Amino acid sequence: MEGQDSRVWDVFLSYSRGDAHRIAPLRHRLLASGLRVFIDEVTVAGFAGISDAIRDGLARSRALLACYSAAYPERQACQWELTAAYLAGLREGDPRRRVMVVNPEPTADHIHPVELRDAKHWPLPAGEAALDALVADVRAHVAGLTDPIGATEPSLAPYWLPGPAPSPAPAFTGRLPALWQVHSSLHRHAAPLTTGHTAARPVQIRGMAGIGKTLLAQEYATRFAAAHPGGIHWLARDAGTGTEGPYEPYQPYEQALRAVAAAHGLPDGGTAEDVVARLRAHFAHDGRPFLWVVDDLPDQLTTQQVGRLCAPHPLGRTLLTTRSRRYDAFATPVELGPLAADESYALLTHDVEPVAADERAAAEALCAAVAGHPLALALLASAADDGYTALHDRFHTPGRSLLDVLARGCVLPTGYPAAVTAALVRDVASAGRSAMDALRLAAAFSPTPLTRDDAVRALSLAATVPDIATARRLDTGIAALRGRGLLVPAGSRAWSAHPLTVHAWLRHDPEPARAEQLRHAVMKTLRTDGATTLGRIGARPGRTGTSTREPQMKSRTTAPLDSAPSELERMAAFDIQVELATRIGVQELAPGSGSLREALGSLHAMFEFTRTTLRQYSINLADQPAAPGTPTVHAIAYELLNGTLRPFTSEWHPRLAAHEALRPEGTSPVAHEQSWPDAPAMRAALAGLRTPLLRIVGDLATISGADFGLPPTSRAS
Repeated sequence: MEGQDSRVWDVFLSYSRGDAHRIAPLRHRLLASGLRVFIDEVTVAGFAGISDAIRDGLARSRALLACYSAAYPERQACQWELTAAYLAGLREGDPRRRVMVVNPEPTADHIHPVELRDAKHWPLPAGEAALDALVADVRAHVAGLTDPIGATEPSLAPYWLPGPAPSPAPAFTGRLPALWQVHSSLHRHAAPLTTGHTAARPVQIRGMAGIGKTLLAQEYATRFAAAHPGGIHWLARDAGTGTEGPYEPYQPYEQALRAVAAAHGLPDGGTAEDVVARLRAHFAHDGRPFLWVVDDLPDQLTTQQVGRLCAPHPLGRTLLTTRSRRYDAFATPVELGPLAADESYALLTHDVEPVAADERAAAEALCAAVAGHPLALALLASAADDGYTALHDRFHTPGRSLLDVLARGCVLPTGYPAAVTAALVRDVASAGRSAMDALRLAAAFSPTPLTRDDAVRALSLAATVPDIATARRLDTGIAALRGRGLLVPAGSRAWSAHPLTVHAWLRHDPEPARAEQLRHAVMKTLRTDGATTLGRIGARPGRTGTSTREPQMKSRTTAPLDSAPSELERMAAFDIQVELATRIGVQELAPGSGSLREALGSLHAMFEFTRTTLRQYSINLADQPAAPGTPTVHAIAYELLNGTLRPFTSEWHPRLAAHEALRPEGTSPVAHEQSWPDAPAMRAALAGLRTPLLRIVGDLATISGADFGLPPTSRAS
């Protein structure tokens, strides 16, 4: 600390220690100018946070001068100092009143919040004249401030509805930059010249289960309450709901909506739309900005459904928390990942500092075991009195998870359920069997990433269908897990599951025998030469590690004719069904519209598509026909190509081609086609195809199980 020892400082100089050499000329000029300058000379380290000297110095300073370099946001003390000064100004009505910014970088994209980026800020001066001008500007600014910043903590609790407000988090570390990102994203329309946005947009805090999304939203709402004088409105779904199987996404939020209305003294009866209308009128009359938080937004909602859960009036700023990765088109994402190694260690050891070397090593091993997961670290910290070595052993003991044992005796600030591990993998069951198999494979391969090629090989060893079908199932499962935030990319065509997700899934897999089967398949795969690549789809490892082509289906000459369709047949039927249902013939061609040549070409393309699909799934058109009344893919395909399409194309292709050959120069193909005397007859024949094609689509649907809402004209119907 330098400068005169006075009750009030003019300027609190805030900068990263790594920028000391860059800021030195400005620092010396400020001190030489006669301004009373508080300079933090002590690096703030560890979880303990901000020293009393810094708190007192900032409270007795009129304004903060931040040297906002690219490294500035990474220093915990700098972020605390900036946040405290900014919020003090925010409570006074202008967040820029107590903060001045010097930017030593060529651009301003790294500056948060956007209000400071949009405000006038100085480039770091390079010469004496520029330094003098900056010091004069600083002097003029602080001359208009008669009082110091004062208390650096909010004096009043936030206006929280329906209430009560959550208790402050006992440990909050490593998330101050994320707080600024949330605030900037919610208020980017306040700086349109800088951000290019003129309207507010919902913001989503996104991350895996237990990563701290709800806690971050609570901390933001508490610390930045002054920016939302109309109140903090919190809509939450019970964190314990739906840990087993699918859950109803709307009813809990509707109950929360009614609770918010009641907290405002509004009637909470009637439909949800009635409640929203009353709240909209209330906010319009109140006229103050407010924060609207929707916690734990479920996966796979439509944009319209998400819109119904957002703030009912434009004065509201909507903040969502979600595990899903499907809402980027609707809300600006703020990605929340695991804590860094030093932050993890600080969170784990903030109450009990390990003394011996083996205890420090065990604490570091625990941080690695949960890979920076804040919820797990907070729970483990609650049992640190037993020692970190014993705690490390208990965490890896088979059976019930230590996290679930510890959660029963803890009151977590976010209200997380006692069944922590079940909540972490809550969304797996609703993702389907393919997703469960994909997660089993990811767990078996952990800690190495799950590559698509190795996964296909392992899954194929445990399946009775070709690799093409296995790959399709795997891709579906991986997509479902990624959408729910349970897998993250780990390179090209590779993914990984967080160690804590693996830890939880191993204890809640509903089919442990299936998991063991896939684990054995993974071990065989890893012992096979060249296990990280597939020579081609359909190639399987032979006994010597070389690829051999194996028969994928029993011959239809030996299979029962009335057997249920295999998964392979269902997939082939679905592919042909989708393609046929969108073609002209099934979709009607309105009179006088469209092109007959294009319609003919569309139908003719079904020949190559169908043959390719049959080859892809190893379905042979030369097999024996099915028993009467038992549709099979090869029989339906034969009828489609040879019984329905070929007679039509054989007749009308040469007739249309002969007419097209007579097209006069200067006449468009469409006009020439419309002048064809046989055009009405061909259109009638094309319309006549619709009935048999709809019947074929229906027959395919009996195998695939998919219904596209077309008229029920299959034989089965």
